[in-house]
Amino acid sequence: MHSTSHLAMLWHHDAPQTSDQAPLTQGRLLAVSLAAATLCLLFPGRATAEVLYDNISGASGAVSGGSARIASTNAPLANSFSTGGQSTLLTDVGLLVLALNPSSGGSFSVSLLSDNSTSPGTTLTTIATVDDSALAVTLGTFSYQLPTPYPLAANTRYWIELDGPSTTSEWSFTATNVGIGVDNEYVYYAGQVSANSVFTPYQMSVTTVVPEPTTLGLCALGLLAIAAVGRVRARL
Repeated sequence: MHSTSHLAMLWHHDAPQTSDQAPLTQGRLLAVSLAAATLCLLFPGRATAEVLYDNISGASGAVSGGSARIASTNAPLANSFSTGGQSTLLTDVGLLVLALNPSSGGSFSVSLLSDNSTSPGTTLTTIATVDDSALAVTLGTFSYQLPTPYPLAANTRYWIELDGPSTTSEWSFTATNVGIGVDNEYVYYAGQVSANSVFTPYQMSVTTVVPEPTTLGLCALGLLAIAAVGRVRARL
């Protein structure tokens, strides 16, 4: 026979949780889930950088063939690029540019545009506003990072556009049609679209990142756990 104290211990061990005990366990699970989701958002883990377009770097083999005035009757100036087989995030754009008069007080905008039947479409986001005073009178490469990475769809063409009515800046174009992602793209000049292979393109680089799939999966699991705990708590 079990003693009274032994039976009390068994009952305490086997008894189900009371309603005031259950929320404690769920509260801990919720706290852990929230912490995991927060860490995923703040520290998204490794991401693979991908250069979609580059005819600036020495590795691209491209050299400048001259430069085009941004503020002129030929403005705006634009060049297209395309994404690959998966969606990605645009992080920064590099340009080879100069300012004829850095003290002019002028500036120009760098924008991401959609594509409209192989022509520049609507403005999706402004990447940067560049003051002439930030440039030199000789060509230099400048990188402009987006404050928030912009999502790009897979297998889609986009445009980088430079425009500014008061700027003295110029955008370099290549002497040859070489570089990463240059083939089968287009240049926009004086209101006309030409293939890069016909009218040599402006010099730029377009860099994106592809988030690691496992990281995205962990974040999704954390968010699902939060939702599940919320449903259980609602039934109590």
